[in-house]
Amino acid sequence: MTVSSFFPQQALDWQALQPDLAITEFPPETVDFWSLQPNAKQALSVFLRHPSRFLLMLKADDQAEYASLLESFTKLHHYREQSVFGVSYVVEQGDAFSFPRVYTEVAHSLDDNFATPGEVVNALYCDQFQLFGSLRVHPSSHDIQLNPGLVHRANGGVLILSAAMLLSQFDLWLRLKQILQTQTFDWYSAHPFKHLPCDVPSYKLNLKVIVLGSRTELATLGELEESLYSFADYAEIESYISVAEVESQKMWAGYVKKIAQTLNVEMNFSALNKLYKLLVRESEDRFLINISPLKLKEMLQDVVTLTGNSILSADDFEAVFQRKSIQHGFLKEQTYADILNEQVYVETQGEIVGQINGLSVIEYPGTPVSFGEPSRISCIVQFGEGEVIDVERKNELAGNIHSKGMMIAQACLSNILDLPSQLPFSASLVFEQSYGEIDGDSASLAIFCVLVSALSDLPLPQNIAITGSIDQFGLVHSVGGVNDKIEGFFTICQRRGLTGKQGVIIPMTTIQQLSLSDEVKSAVKNNEFFIYPVEDIYQACEYLFERDLLDENKEYSEKTMPISRLIQRRIENRLDSEKKGFWDFFKS
Repeated sequence: MTVSSFFPQQALDWQALQPDLAITEFPPETVDFWSLQPNAKQALSVFLRHPSRFLLMLKADDQAEYASLLESFTKLHHYREQSVFGVSYVVEQGDAFSFPRVYTEVAHSLDDNFATPGEVVNALYCDQFQLFGSLRVHPSSHDIQLNPGLVHRANGGVLILSAAMLLSQFDLWLRLKQILQTQTFDWYSAHPFKHLPCDVPSYKLNLKVIVLGSRTELATLGELEESLYSFADYAEIESYISVAEVESQKMWAGYVKKIAQTLNVEMNFSALNKLYKLLVRESEDRFLINISPLKLKEMLQDVVTLTGNSILSADDFEAVFQRKSIQHGFLKEQTYADILNEQVYVETQGEIVGQINGLSVIEYPGTPVSFGEPSRISCIVQFGEGEVIDVERKNELAGNIHSKGMMIAQACLSNILDLPSQLPFSASLVFEQSYGEIDGDSASLAIFCVLVSALSDLPLPQNIAITGSIDQFGLVHSVGGVNDKIEGFFTICQRRGLTGKQGVIIPMTTIQQLSLSDEVKSAVKNNEFFIYPVEDIYQACEYLFERDLLDENKEYSEKTMPISRLIQRRIENRLDSEKKGFWDFFKS
């Protein structure tokens, strides 16, 4: 087939395939982490100053990294009204004629046993004795010893804990909640069936606690403690920063510069731009990139370790990217080998009725591997009672979201083509040679197109793969993993030999997700591969079938007749043949 006139003008230019920073050099000043966290910074400042709020739930993903940053920030911004907090516990040991006696005195100096300067304590994991202290009795002399815990050390200050620790030892949370709500520490026996050897008086605490956790961990804690946010504040350490504006790009560049300096690493501006491209691949958004200090440190250290260079360049980052692709590439290569050896049938040339190349992302549990793989979607239409059979769903190999996409494609087709509510055909849709579970609605555009092909008896080009989700009105919406999907189909085409007619159709809204490999960029630049963005099903059908989907009130020939007419004519011919057959029965 010849390529329609609509799409060569609409194919993406090679310069749109990779993002570039708007800035052209590093800013002169460095930027610290908290400058990129204005919301969390304000929430922390208010919490530390507030006289009657004692618990802050702080969403944070890299807790070990963020805990140390949070500790440093809190030490700088936490205001203390006095220099000594706590009490001095006086223990009068018992003897053969008396019981031991414990009482408190006002702490006058930090030398007193339960006195503290109001420090900030960071402990992501601890047990009950480390957290709440302990009361010990000597086995022979029976002398009593009181040992302070983290809550005592943080009296007048701030204690940083992790939600994961509290979830794994939920009884600690219950006691901690009681301490925070009463601001009082009471002594209890660690053994449920044993009493304390003597009465130990309580004492007042001035304690604030910050609990770090992922969104899932905080949600689980909130389910177990329904009234959590009636007495707790909430804030988030944002894992991503918007770099849509030039000023935000300068701040991010200054932040990377500071991290590089802490690692004694130098990098030129091309390296920064390449780092930005790699982070866009991870976030799938040109305007939103990861600012985790742990991730950035790992990326910089990987490059330094592999290359050994003192000044990092874009080529150094590309070398590490290629090395990791090879290192993680065994499963991907085996999958592509199956396609190239035709153990899994995926056609990349010619035309076939009722068959299209969809694009999917494959993930293997237990590995960090994810990659794009083309998958053959086929459709067979028979005139019947209107049932569209989703073979994957029938065999419980597809999830609910996939089924939703299938239903939307069917409803969209009926709505757009103004078909009767009782469709006069039955269809069978299959993801061929797919033996694992699939889910997601990113194949709904491909499903719509293959249904149209089968109904109209028009062939689909096999040199084009397609991804995108649609709504009932035919608009094409964004999908995830678009870089992996494009590169997966490109790899198959490249290894079979690029013909200059191969390409992919993607949603227009995914353009800002693109950060493709240098190989794809080079092929597009040389007109060996094409990427076509579409906004709706009309554009997709115009390219794939070289026809209008609906009648546009213009002159048509037999070769250019709109798809809706072809489908309607096939339906009418079928209905006429059924009527004739019915009356022929009586004539006989």
